[in-house]
Amino acid sequence: MTNLKRILKPAVAAAALSAMISPALAEETVHIAGWGAKSGPLRSFGVNSEAVLKAAVKEVNDSGGIMLADGSKAKLEYTYYDSACNAEQAISVARKVASETSALIGIGPTCSGAAAAMFGVFQKTVGDDTDTGLQFPILTDTAVRNGLAKISQWTFRNTPNEPDMYDKLFAWVAKTYPDLKTIYGGTETDQGHSNGTYSKVIVQASKRHGFDWATGDIEGVTGDLGSGSAEVLTSSSNWLMADTNFSVQARAFKKSNADIYVISSHPFTTCGMLKELKRRRAEPKLLIGLTSSSSAEVMKGCAEAAEGMIIPTSFAPITPAAEKVAMLANENGGDADLHSAAAWENVMIIKQVIESVGIDNTPESLMADRRKIRDGLEMLEQTQGLIGEVQRVQDEGEALKPYVFVQAMNGMWTVIHDPRATN
Repeated sequence: MTNLKRILKPAVAAAALSAMISPALAEETVHIAGWGAKSGPLRSFGVNSEAVLKAAVKEVNDSGGIMLADGSKAKLEYTYYDSACNAEQAISVARKVASETSALIGIGPTCSGAAAAMFGVFQKTVGDDTDTGLQFPILTDTAVRNGLAKISQWTFRNTPNEPDMYDKLFAWVAKTYPDLKTIYGGTETDQGHSNGTYSKVIVQASKRHGFDWATGDIEGVTGDLGSGSAEVLTSSSNWLMADTNFSVQARAFKKSNADIYVISSHPFTTCGMLKELKRRRAEPKLLIGLTSSSSAEVMKGCAEAAEGMIIPTSFAPITPAAEKVAMLANENGGDADLHSAAAWENVMIIKQVIESVGIDNTPESLMADRRKIRDGLEMLEQTQGLIGEVQRVQDEGEALKPYVFVQAMNGMWTVIHDPRATN
């Protein structure tokens, strides 16, 4: 193959070479890197993302690979690393990938806190020779906390916009359940995503739409939200990611007599809280959860206790493409959800960008190719997502993704409202 390419390339147009060489036999490879939590409480997030990433890479290769600048085709290959939702580990992986591998772009990490710290070691402004930060493009699939991509011009995200999602959710709840007036809630105070979304997004959106926060504080319960909203401290019973006992918090929820309970936490502690609430026969008229818990993990861990919970999500198997990705994720030992499904979209975005900017894919062109890909990501105005068109906020590196509201029903997440139909 190498000899054939050496003989033909000087004499034949690149397109003719591409046609003569079977994509299945293509020798060149384009490398990308992925990383996420494959250990710790959120291990399933990394497992799911890698399962979808594997399926997406296979899809690209089965369809012919990636076209390079000279018209030849290359296979796509990936390496997946464990960043464990740990800031230092995520930074270490990013440094290793950027300096020791031929990867052109990274996908990850899982947790918002780790992402915030990791993005901080990247060059803040492209072309700033005084900034020695990493010059390596990132297209995040999972870390959701709002605004993270602004940290560096090398970092981009394909994650849902929670402020918009929860604003629309509480507007819909106010209209659909006009008799529900009061809310009580809690969050994981040591997790940047769940804590920040609770205090800065959920609480604020609910108040804008006329809901009142009930008081449920009892001895032993604090409402410490860190940098959150001081005015709702007595309306929150909070916990940590590693907690396994939720009896005190559940008593406060029940004592509040609130119409609506909000549990802004990831699947493990969401299930812990829901099971304890059920054991204590705390029966709200409505349950609302965190985007990250609209997942198979909750259905596997506490489907009965989660019955009725409503969550906004940017993924549901409601289109042929989404159904296909859900099936492929299962075949690869994972599940598709709003986080992992983005890995599929990211791979397709990367293919689109590489082919539009043209890369040489040689050791000598590595840094130039990375810069081209970064610039290509910045120029994107829209991309095709699994459930609809995704708008890109070009100067912020963020995405505006379509979403639906799902509710836990009979062990499944069922779409109960589709805002796409009204947009």
